[in-house]
Amino acid sequence: MDERPLPPPDSPELAILPTESHRLLYGYLYLRRDDPPTMREIRAYMTEELGEAPAQTDRRVRDLRDHFDVPAVRSGTEHRYELVGWSKVKKDGSRRGFSNRVRAEVLAPQRCAQCGRRPLEHGVVLVVDHKVPREWGGTDDIDNLQPLCEECNAGKKAFYATYDEYAEEIAAASMHPEPHGRIGELLKAFRGDWAPSSLIGVVASMQQYQEDWQKRLRELRLLGWTISSKRAKDPITGRVNTWYRAEHWEPWPPGSIRAEVARRDPSNKRNKT
Repeated sequence: MDERPLPPPDSPELAILPTESHRLLYGYLYLRRDDPPTMREIRAYMTEELGEAPAQTDRRVRDLRDHFDVPAVRSGTEHRYELVGWSKVKKDGSRRGFSNRVRAEVLAPQRCAQCGRRPLEHGVVLVVDHKVPREWGGTDDIDNLQPLCEECNAGKKAFYATYDEYAEEIAAASMHPEPHGRIGELLKAFRGDWAPSSLIGVVASMQQYQEDWQKRLRELRLLGWTISSKRAKDPITGRVNTWYRAEHWEPWPPGSIRAEVARRDPSNKRNKT
């Protein structure tokens, strides 16, 4: 990270930020360094000052991260956005790219992970994509990176941007230690709205790949959850996909969720003795 001290809100160094609104957001985070705000507080402040929608504020936070280190630090059940310092940026202010080694490793399959097209066969350009966006808790770890063609990457970003209002909750869901918990917390974050299976599968596999995450989702019903599903066209792939929503949920059991699911599972032979 750049070791330069953070500039005060009236510093000419902030000319690197694209708009006065970005500088206003920076000033708010700068003044709240000792008491970092939650995303809800940031949105409320920007709405009061500018009357802008939450999605606009979320984009400004992402823009700010191109220049400054603003991690979402977990505090209890919430995440607080702390202005730490300068980001790893080039002189022109843009985010540093991945190393040649990382880029080569991610792009080695030479196939878009979404549509399957190849550069030599189909003339597409592959880019390194974050499976889970940074602002949703995704990291630069190799397990969170995949090759996408530019067309699929643009479509994915546009699709995920429609869920920016859930960014804080999605980040929190991805940190749950158990797959049942990651899936359940994600469904709760949507507050009764439909969540796409593509997103659920990604968040379910955040800490460990889950080949059969659908089974984990179904098992939530053993804990008293009511979950609905529907088939609808996925705006990313254009294919018909499955969407889920939680209509009712229960508090998590103490201890291991997996153990409690196994205890309640009527197909478990141990429960029949």
